[in-house]
Amino acid sequence: MGNRGQRIRIAPGIYRDQYGLSSTVKVGTIQRERRFPEGTKLLAIRSWQDEVRAQLRKLPAEQSGTLQADVARYLEAIQPTLVSFADRRRHLEAWLPRFGHYRMDVLLSSATPALNAQLRKWRGGLSASSCNQRRDAITNLVKVLYGRRAALDLIDLVRFDRPDPVPRWLPREHVEAVLARLNPGTKTEVRLRLLHWTGMRPSQMGRLQLEDFRLEEPIPYVVVPRGKGGRLAAVPLVEEGLRAARDFIDRGAWSAWSCPSANKLLAAAAKKAAIEPFTVYQIRHSFSSALRRAGVDVADIQELYGHTDPRTTKIYAPAWLPRHLEAIGRLRTG
Repeated sequence: MGNRGQRIRIAPGIYRDQYGLSSTVKVGTIQRERRFPEGTKLLAIRSWQDEVRAQLRKLPAEQSGTLQADVARYLEAIQPTLVSFADRRRHLEAWLPRFGHYRMDVLLSSATPALNAQLRKWRGGLSASSCNQRRDAITNLVKVLYGRRAALDLIDLVRFDRPDPVPRWLPREHVEAVLARLNPGTKTEVRLRLLHWTGMRPSQMGRLQLEDFRLEEPIPYVVVPRGKGGRLAAVPLVEEGLRAARDFIDRGAWSAWSCPSANKLLAAAAKKAAIEPFTVYQIRHSFSSALRRAGVDVADIQELYGHTDPRTTKIYAPAWLPRHLEAIGRLRTG
Protein backbone atom coordinates (compact mmCIF):
# COMPACT_ATOMS: atom_id res chain seq x y z
CA MET A 1 0.00 0.00 0.00
CA GLY A 2 3.00 2.26 0.60
CA ASN A 3 3.72 2.30 -3.15
CA ARG A 4 0.23 3.51 -4.05
CA GLY A 5 0.50 6.51 -6.37
CA GLN A 6 4.23 5.92 -6.98
CA ARG A 7 5.41 6.31 -10.58
CA ILE A 8 8.00 3.71 -11.61
CA ARG A 9 10.16 4.03 -14.70
CA ILE A 10 10.26 0.68 -16.54
CA ALA A 11 11.90 1.81 -19.82
CA PRO A 12 13.03 5.08 -21.39
CA GLY A 13 9.98 7.33 -21.46
CA ILE A 14 7.67 4.56 -20.17
CA TYR A 15 6.25 4.48 -16.63
CA ARG A 16 3.84 2.46 -14.48
CA ASP A 17 1.56 3.83 -11.77
CA GLN A 18 -1.69 2.84 -10.09
CA TYR A 19 -3.66 3.60 -13.25
CA GLY A 20 -1.56 1.50 -15.62
CA LEU A 21 1.16 2.50 -18.08
CA SER A 22 2.07 5.86 -19.55
CA SER A 23 4.60 7.14 -22.03
CA THR A 24 6.17 10.55 -22.52
CA VAL A 25 7.92 11.82 -25.63
CA LYS A 26 9.71 15.16 -25.72
CA VAL A 27 11.39 16.79 -28.72
CA GLY A 28 12.84 20.21 -28.07
CA THR A 29 10.25 22.12 -26.08
CA ILE A 30 7.29 20.03 -27.26
CA GLN A 31 6.05 17.10 -25.17
CA ARG A 32 3.40 14.47 -25.74
CA GLU A 33 2.04 11.95 -23.24
CA ARG A 34 -0.33 9.00 -23.52
CA ARG A 35 -1.75 6.42 -21.17
CA PHE A 36 -1.92 2.70 -22.01
CA PRO A 37 -3.88 -0.12 -20.33
CA GLU A 38 -1.98 -2.44 -18.00
CA GLY A 39 -0.61 -5.36 -20.02
CA THR A 40 0.11 -3.33 -23.17
CA LYS A 41 3.28 -4.71 -24.78
CA LEU A 42 6.35 -2.48 -24.61
CA LEU A 43 6.81 -2.95 -28.35
CA ALA A 44 3.45 -1.29 -29.01
CA ILE A 45 4.32 1.63 -26.73
CA ARG A 46 7.71 2.08 -28.38
CA SER A 47 6.05 2.09 -31.80
CA TRP A 48 3.82 4.92 -30.58
CA GLN A 49 6.89 6.77 -29.33
CA ASP A 50 8.54 6.41 -32.74
CA GLU A 51 5.45 7.77 -34.47
CA VAL A 52 5.25 10.79 -32.19
CA ARG A 53 8.96 11.55 -32.41
CA ALA A 54 8.72 11.45 -36.20
CA GLN A 55 5.77 13.85 -36.15
CA LEU A 56 7.52 16.25 -33.78
CA ARG A 57 10.70 16.19 -35.83
CA LYS A 58 8.92 16.47 -39.17
CA LEU A 59 10.75 18.74 -41.59
CA PRO A 60 9.99 20.03 -45.10
CA ALA A 61 11.04 17.52 -47.74
CA GLU A 62 13.74 19.81 -49.13
CA GLN A 63 15.40 20.32 -45.75
CA SER A 64 18.47 18.15 -45.14
CA GLY A 65 18.32 15.35 -42.61
CA THR A 66 15.16 13.64 -43.83
CA LEU A 67 15.06 10.27 -45.53
CA GLN A 68 13.59 11.89 -48.64
CA ALA A 69 16.52 14.30 -48.93
CA ASP A 70 19.00 11.48 -48.28
CA VAL A 71 17.44 9.30 -50.99
CA ALA A 72 18.09 12.06 -53.52
CA ARG A 73 21.70 12.44 -52.33
CA TYR A 74 22.29 8.70 -52.36
CA LEU A 75 20.87 8.12 -55.84
CA GLU A 76 23.03 10.91 -57.22
CA ALA A 77 26.11 9.31 -55.64
CA ILE A 78 25.52 5.76 -56.89
CA GLN A 79 24.01 6.36 -60.34
CA PRO A 80 27.34 6.18 -62.22
CA THR A 81 28.26 2.79 -60.73
CA LEU A 82 25.09 0.81 -59.97
CA VAL A 83 23.96 -1.65 -62.64
CA SER A 84 20.34 -1.90 -61.44
CA PHE A 85 19.91 1.83 -60.68
CA ALA A 86 16.22 1.97 -61.69
CA ASP A 87 15.37 -0.94 -59.38
CA ARG A 88 17.27 0.61 -56.46
CA ARG A 89 15.46 3.92 -56.92
CA ARG A 90 12.10 2.12 -57.05
CA HIS A 91 12.82 0.16 -53.86
CA LEU A 92 13.89 3.29 -51.98
CA GLU A 93 10.98 5.39 -53.16
CA ALA A 94 8.62 2.75 -51.75
CA TRP A 95 9.73 3.88 -48.25
CA LEU A 96 9.03 7.58 -48.79
CA PRO A 97 5.22 7.81 -48.37
CA ARG A 98 5.53 6.37 -44.86
CA PHE A 99 9.01 7.44 -43.75
CA GLY A 100 10.15 10.22 -46.11
CA HIS A 101 9.71 12.93 -43.45
CA TYR A 102 11.71 11.03 -40.79
CA ARG A 103 14.99 12.56 -39.74
CA MET A 104 17.81 10.07 -40.17
CA ASP A 105 18.81 10.19 -36.50
CA VAL A 106 15.29 9.10 -35.54
CA LEU A 107 15.24 6.42 -38.22
CA LEU A 108 18.49 4.92 -36.95
CA SER A 109 17.90 5.29 -33.23
CA SER A 110 14.35 4.15 -32.71
CA ALA A 111 12.40 3.38 -35.90
CA THR A 112 13.34 -0.29 -36.37
CA PRO A 113 9.97 -1.59 -35.07
CA ALA A 114 8.09 0.71 -37.47
CA LEU A 115 10.36 -0.26 -40.39
CA ASN A 116 9.84 -3.95 -39.62
CA ALA A 117 6.09 -3.45 -39.41
CA GLN A 118 6.19 -1.93 -42.90
CA LEU A 119 8.30 -4.79 -44.27
CA ARG A 120 5.87 -7.36 -42.85
CA LYS A 121 2.95 -5.43 -44.34
CA TRP A 122 4.64 -5.48 -47.75
CA ARG A 123 5.32 -9.21 -47.40
CA GLY A 124 1.57 -9.76 -47.40
CA GLY A 125 1.49 -8.85 -51.08
CA LEU A 126 5.09 -9.02 -52.33
CA SER A 127 7.65 -11.77 -52.72
CA ALA A 128 10.35 -12.33 -50.12
CA SER A 129 12.92 -11.22 -52.69
CA SER A 130 11.20 -7.86 -53.30
CA CYS A 131 10.89 -7.16 -49.58
CA ASN A 132 14.53 -8.09 -48.97
CA GLN A 133 15.58 -5.75 -51.79
CA ARG A 134 13.71 -2.89 -50.12
CA ARG A 135 15.43 -3.75 -46.84
CA ASP A 136 18.84 -3.86 -48.49
CA ALA A 137 18.22 -0.61 -50.38
CA ILE A 138 17.67 1.44 -47.22
CA THR A 139 20.55 -0.31 -45.44
CA ASN A 140 22.91 0.45 -48.31
CA LEU A 141 21.82 4.08 -48.33
CA VAL A 142 22.84 4.41 -44.69
CA LYS A 143 26.16 2.64 -45.32
CA VAL A 144 27.04 4.86 -48.28
CA LEU A 145 26.01 8.17 -46.70
CA TYR A 146 26.81 7.55 -43.03
CA GLY A 147 29.25 4.64 -42.91
CA ARG A 148 29.22 0.96 -41.99
CA ARG A 149 28.92 1.63 -38.28
CA ALA A 150 25.72 3.63 -38.78
CA ALA A 151 24.30 0.82 -40.93
CA LEU A 152 24.68 -1.54 -37.97
CA ASP A 153 21.74 0.29 -36.38
CA LEU A 154 19.54 -1.40 -39.00
CA ILE A 155 20.93 -4.89 -38.42
CA ASP A 156 17.66 -6.00 -36.81
CA LEU A 157 15.58 -5.27 -39.86
CA VAL A 158 13.70 -8.44 -40.76
CA ARG A 159 14.96 -10.54 -43.68
CA PHE A 160 12.57 -13.06 -45.21
CA ASP A 161 13.59 -16.56 -46.26
CA ARG A 162 13.45 -17.01 -50.01
CA PRO A 163 12.51 -20.30 -51.61
CA ASP A 164 15.16 -21.62 -53.97
CA PRO A 165 14.34 -20.60 -57.54
CA VAL A 166 13.10 -23.39 -59.76
CA PRO A 167 14.38 -22.66 -63.26
CA ARG A 168 12.18 -23.92 -66.06
CA TRP A 169 14.61 -24.82 -68.82
CA LEU A 170 13.50 -25.86 -72.27
CA PRO A 171 15.02 -27.95 -75.07
CA ARG A 172 16.83 -25.67 -77.49
CA GLU A 173 14.79 -26.95 -80.42
CA HIS A 174 11.65 -25.86 -78.54
CA VAL A 175 13.05 -22.33 -78.21
CA GLU A 176 14.20 -22.22 -81.83
CA ALA A 177 10.81 -23.34 -83.13
CA VAL A 178 9.14 -20.40 -81.39
CA LEU A 179 11.82 -17.85 -82.36
CA ALA A 180 11.29 -18.89 -85.98
CA ARG A 181 7.66 -17.71 -85.70
CA LEU A 182 8.65 -14.15 -84.72
CA ASN A 183 8.72 -11.47 -87.40
CA PRO A 184 12.24 -11.84 -88.83
CA GLY A 185 14.58 -8.88 -88.58
CA THR A 186 12.63 -7.03 -85.91
CA LYS A 187 14.52 -5.72 -82.91
CA THR A 188 12.78 -8.22 -80.64
CA GLU A 189 13.61 -11.14 -82.91
CA VAL A 190 17.33 -10.31 -83.22
CA ARG A 191 17.60 -9.60 -79.49
CA LEU A 192 16.07 -12.95 -78.55
CA ARG A 193 18.25 -14.84 -81.03
CA LEU A 194 21.33 -13.19 -79.55
CA LEU A 195 20.12 -14.08 -76.05
CA HIS A 196 19.55 -17.68 -77.20
CA TRP A 197 23.23 -17.96 -78.22
CA THR A 198 24.83 -15.96 -75.39
CA GLY A 199 22.61 -16.41 -72.32
CA MET A 200 23.09 -12.78 -71.28
CA ARG A 201 20.55 -10.93 -69.20
CA PRO A 202 18.17 -8.56 -71.02
CA SER A 203 19.51 -5.72 -68.85
CA GLN A 204 23.04 -6.54 -70.01
CA MET A 205 21.97 -6.59 -73.64
CA GLY A 206 20.40 -3.18 -73.12
CA ARG A 207 23.84 -1.77 -72.25
CA LEU A 208 25.75 -3.27 -75.17
CA GLN A 209 27.80 -0.90 -77.31
CA LEU A 210 29.40 -1.43 -80.69
CA GLU A 211 32.88 -1.86 -79.19
CA ASP A 212 31.61 -4.80 -77.12
CA PHE A 213 31.36 -6.89 -80.30
CA ARG A 214 34.70 -8.38 -81.33
CA LEU A 215 33.51 -10.11 -84.49
CA GLU A 216 36.76 -10.01 -86.48
CA GLU A 217 38.84 -11.86 -83.88
CA PRO A 218 40.08 -15.41 -84.63
CA ILE A 219 37.41 -16.52 -82.17
CA PRO A 220 34.57 -13.96 -82.44
CA TYR A 221 33.07 -12.96 -79.11
CA VAL A 222 30.94 -10.36 -77.34
CA VAL A 223 31.95 -8.67 -74.10
CA VAL A 224 28.91 -8.91 -71.84
CA PRO A 225 28.55 -5.86 -69.55
CA ARG A 226 28.58 -6.13 -65.80
CA GLY A 227 25.96 -8.33 -64.23
CA LYS A 228 24.78 -8.54 -60.63
CA GLY A 229 28.20 -9.66 -59.49
CA GLY A 230 29.90 -6.77 -61.27
CA ARG A 231 31.99 -9.05 -63.51
CA LEU A 232 32.66 -8.90 -67.24
CA ALA A 233 32.31 -12.01 -69.35
CA ALA A 234 33.51 -12.74 -72.87
CA VAL A 235 31.04 -15.03 -74.65
CA PRO A 236 32.39 -16.70 -77.80
CA LEU A 237 30.08 -16.79 -80.79
CA VAL A 238 29.46 -19.86 -82.92
CA GLU A 239 28.15 -19.37 -86.46
CA GLU A 240 24.52 -18.88 -85.36
CA GLY A 241 25.55 -16.51 -82.59
CA LEU A 242 27.75 -14.54 -84.99
CA ARG A 243 24.81 -14.14 -87.37
CA ALA A 244 22.62 -12.98 -84.49
CA ALA A 245 25.28 -10.45 -83.40
CA ARG A 246 25.59 -9.00 -86.91
CA ASP A 247 21.81 -8.77 -87.26
CA PHE A 248 21.65 -7.07 -83.84
CA ILE A 249 24.16 -4.44 -85.02
CA ASP A 250 22.54 -3.97 -88.45
CA ARG A 251 19.10 -3.55 -86.88
CA GLY A 252 20.41 -1.05 -84.31
CA ALA A 253 18.81 -3.02 -81.48
CA TRP A 254 20.64 -1.00 -78.80
CA SER A 255 19.22 0.41 -75.56
CA ALA A 256 16.99 -1.04 -72.85
CA TRP A 257 13.96 -3.12 -73.78
CA SER A 258 10.90 -4.51 -72.06
CA CYS A 259 10.72 -8.18 -71.07
CA PRO A 260 6.92 -8.09 -70.60
CA SER A 261 6.48 -6.84 -74.19
CA ALA A 262 8.85 -9.50 -75.52
CA ASN A 263 7.03 -12.17 -73.47
CA LYS A 264 3.74 -11.23 -75.19
CA LEU A 265 5.34 -11.66 -78.60
CA LEU A 266 6.83 -14.99 -77.50
CA ALA A 267 3.41 -16.17 -76.32
CA ALA A 268 1.84 -15.28 -79.68
CA ALA A 269 4.65 -17.03 -81.56
CA ALA A 270 4.35 -20.12 -79.35
CA LYS A 271 0.64 -20.26 -80.12
CA LYS A 272 1.39 -20.21 -83.86
CA ALA A 273 3.91 -23.02 -83.37
CA ALA A 274 1.47 -25.00 -81.18
CA ILE A 275 4.14 -25.08 -78.44
CA GLU A 276 3.81 -24.25 -74.76
CA PRO A 277 4.75 -20.56 -74.25
CA PHE A 278 7.80 -19.48 -72.28
CA THR A 279 9.45 -16.27 -71.12
CA VAL A 280 12.60 -14.33 -71.97
CA TYR A 281 14.32 -15.53 -68.81
CA GLN A 282 13.57 -19.14 -69.66
CA ILE A 283 15.66 -18.66 -72.79
CA ARG A 284 18.56 -17.52 -70.60
CA HIS A 285 18.14 -20.42 -68.16
CA SER A 286 17.85 -22.90 -71.01
CA PHE A 287 21.21 -21.73 -72.37
CA SER A 288 23.00 -22.65 -69.12
CA SER A 289 21.11 -25.94 -68.75
CA ALA A 290 22.00 -26.91 -72.31
CA LEU A 291 25.67 -26.13 -71.68
CA ARG A 292 25.63 -28.35 -68.59
CA ARG A 293 23.99 -31.19 -70.49
CA ALA A 294 26.62 -30.82 -73.20
CA GLY A 295 29.27 -31.52 -70.55
CA VAL A 296 30.48 -27.97 -69.87
CA ASP A 297 32.02 -27.56 -66.42
CA VAL A 298 30.13 -25.47 -63.86
CA ALA A 299 33.18 -23.21 -63.44
CA ASP A 300 33.12 -22.38 -67.16
CA ILE A 301 29.40 -21.64 -67.08
CA GLN A 302 30.01 -19.46 -64.02
CA GLU A 303 32.56 -17.45 -66.02
CA LEU A 304 30.19 -17.07 -68.98
CA TYR A 305 27.37 -15.90 -66.73
CA GLY A 306 29.52 -13.63 -64.55
CA HIS A 307 28.28 -15.24 -61.33
CA THR A 308 30.37 -14.59 -58.22
CA ASP A 309 29.01 -17.66 -56.42
CA PRO A 310 29.06 -21.11 -58.07
CA ARG A 311 26.00 -22.05 -56.04
CA THR A 312 24.01 -19.58 -58.13
CA THR A 313 25.26 -21.22 -61.31
CA LYS A 314 24.27 -24.67 -60.07
CA ILE A 315 20.67 -23.54 -59.64
CA TYR A 316 20.39 -22.81 -63.34
CA ALA A 317 22.87 -25.40 -64.58
CA PRO A 318 22.13 -28.46 -62.43
CA ALA A 319 24.05 -31.70 -62.59
CA TRP A 320 22.91 -34.24 -65.18
CA LEU A 321 23.07 -37.93 -64.33
CA PRO A 322 23.97 -39.21 -67.83
CA ARG A 323 27.06 -36.98 -67.81
CA HIS A 324 28.02 -38.26 -64.37
CA LEU A 325 27.56 -41.82 -65.54
CA GLU A 326 29.78 -41.14 -68.55
CA ALA A 327 32.47 -39.61 -66.32
CA ILE A 328 32.41 -42.54 -63.88
CA GLY A 329 32.47 -44.98 -66.80
CA ARG A 330 35.86 -43.62 -67.79
CA LEU A 331 37.26 -45.01 -64.55
CA ARG A 332 36.73 -48.57 -65.76
CA THR A 333 39.75 -50.46 -67.02
CA GLY A 334 40.05 -53.45 -69.31
